[in-house]
Amino acid sequence: MDYFAIIKKAFQISARHKFLWIFGILAGGYGGFRGFSFNTSSYSATGSQWQKTFNNLNSLTFNQFWANWGSFILAILFLLLVLALIIFILNIISQGALVNSVAKINKNEKANFKIGFLAGAHQFWRILGVIILYLLMTLASLVLLIAPVVFFVSSKMYALAIIWGLILFLVDLLFWILIGLISPYSIRVAVLEKFSVFQSIRESLHFVRDNLKEVIIMYLLMFAIGIGYGIALLLAILLAGGLLLAIGFGFYLASAIVAISYGIVVGLVVFIGLIIVSGAYNTFTSSVLTLVYLELAKKTNS
Repeated sequence: MDYFAIIKKAFQISARHKFLWIFGILAGGYGGFRGFSFNTSSYSATGSQWQKTFNNLNSLTFNQFWANWGSFILAILFLLLVLALIIFILNIISQGALVNSVAKINKNEKANFKIGFLAGAHQFWRILGVIILYLLMTLASLVLLIAPVVFFVSSKMYALAIIWGLILFLVDLLFWILIGLISPYSIRVAVLEKFSVFQSIRESLHFVRDNLKEVIIMYLLMFAIGIGYGIALLLAILLAGGLLLAIGFGFYLASAIVAISYGIVVGLVVFIGLIIVSGAYNTFTSSVLTLVYLELAKKTNS
């Protein structure tokens, strides 16, 4: 397999078909939100009038605040939940859209945003099933690692806890590496071959096993490219950031309001720019993996 030819072709596809960047942006993140947690402390009654007054004041303040703002807060939380769900759905669709679009472009077939999006939407449940199954497998491996260790520690069998923890951690680590190797190809098998969830995972395992050398070499090449991309991006941010900060300081000397306006505009432009660059790079990496699969699958079938 000509590794550098595949990398070059993936770069050309990513550069020439910029609609793929939208899928790259959406597929590069994960929908979801962070939950808020807090601790409450309990105080014993002291009979102090000050303590009672303080508690009543806190309760009254919270009740008033919730009466005034509770509905608004719940509405915001609901909107955030809906937004997170939409982002998650678009993430799944975009993964399938990227794979399908690159495969069509590779065969010189018509590909555009609409065709890619519809193809990704059509494969939504299959891709989601693959992701969920891998998640369940990972959680199961964690349970097998943690639950016995907790039991041994609670039973004061510390030596067994250490031995079990070390052995299962090494086993789990190898298992997680295996998942990392085959999971990207499970998505491609599911999308391109239209296999079921279990069949996609099984076929991707066989695919990686039969082409282990080529798969690992390409992963190593992509790792090296990723390091180069990260260094280049960091240098660009430092150089551009230094220049923009110098300009902003000049504006600040003239007018603080102008400097603030400048900072808001520049920050927004930089943020959008980073999103676009990230989408382009995600498109490139996804294209490489899709082209690798197509090339090796063609060789296997022939």
